Amino acid sequence: MRPYLVRHDLCMRILLFFVLLHLGAPIQAQSYVPGQTYYSANGHIEYRCGDLPLVISVPHGGALAPADIPDRTCNYPVYDVDANTVELGDAIDSVFAVTDGCRPHLVINHLARRKLDANRNLADGACGDPQAVLAWQAFHAFIDSAKARVAATAGKGFYLDLHGHGHTVQRLELGYLLYEDELALPDATLNTSTYINYSSIRALALQNQLALPHAELLRGPLALGTRLASLGYPSVPSQQDPFPLQGQPYFSGGYNTARHGSYNGGAIDGVQIECNFTGVRDSPMNRALFADSLRVALSTFLIDHYFTQPTNCTVGLAPDAQVPMTRVWPNPAEDLVQVEVRGRAAGDAVRIIDASGRTQRYGTTGTPMDVRSLPAGVYIAVIGTGGAIAFLKQ
Repeated sequence: MRPYLVRHDLCMRILLFFVLLHLGAPIQAQSYVPGQTYYSANGHIEYRCGDLPLVISVPHGGALAPADIPDRTCNYPVYDVDANTVELGDAIDSVFAVTDGCRPHLVINHLARRKLDANRNLADGACGDPQAVLAWQAFHAFIDSAKARVAATAGKGFYLDLHGHGHTVQRLELGYLLYEDELALPDATLNTSTYINYSSIRALALQNQLALPHAELLRGPLALGTRLASLGYPSVPSQQDPFPLQGQPYFSGGYNTARHGSYNGGAIDGVQIECNFTGVRDSPMNRALFADSLRVALSTFLIDHYFTQPTNCTVGLAPDAQVPMTRVWPNPAEDLVQVEVRGRAAGDAVRIIDASGRTQRYGTTGTPMDVRSLPAGVYIAVIGTGGAIAFLKQ
């Protein structure tokens, strides 16, 4: 039995009874509307209802520190904040909305980690404080509601728990609940039922469109980490970096990934993404670039393994909602690239800037631009009337 889901002891259950008796029941099940934003009591937890088969949570980026919630002291608490992960969640949400016209479900804990750790079980995450208990319950109730909507509309989907790490090696750490020494095992071993049952993508490993084995989903050519690495964001595990070397720190995933992925059953798989700071979280530009690369990687990952329709939107949307609002094509680009904005005539000014903010090309929407002499890398097309979209130059 892995130590991700810790059951509450009798004392905690009795405490919860009196907390709920005094403060009222947690968030009730209700119908949430895609595109609308909802908050828990006191505004501690935010839920942006989406329409994609994708749920994203941000548990450790909050800054609210109300005086009436004491700092956590139980079970050796960690107070470190995952800097700029709320802003990164915003960027991911925005790039999906601008590019595809559809958006993921996004759940954000705005309480500082010293007040609430939303990636721990209730006893350790809230330390018995009534307000923290209600915030913890709201955080997970919102995720449960988002997952239920995904299951009802698409039948299956993906959950991503967004974090930030401070390790020396600047790479993304994708946590599937497998420890570093387990990721180093041969493919044949990772493909056994023992390790599939440990995994947060258990459902996907048991059934996926291409019938790929578990190890290949973790670090094969079509793995999420491999796609991110090919877009310029080194990732482990991936085909390029299949497992952490001995002595390298690595986060394998925690409570949220175990609870909301398919480790315990269900059709929603999950991963914890620990983002390095440099080049990913350190500036608005880098957050925008990474957000768009993550959008591309997640979209292709979902289409490859979950859904046959060539769209990033879940089933049941109006046909026009499945057409990108703003797109750069082809993406990745080699010779020519063109920017289009849905519902607007061609001719808006466009400039292409590199990762350092220097303008490399000028043009207009609807007209191909020659990028063959640009070095390979990620660029942003900035539209004069408002809006920007990233693309990859090969």
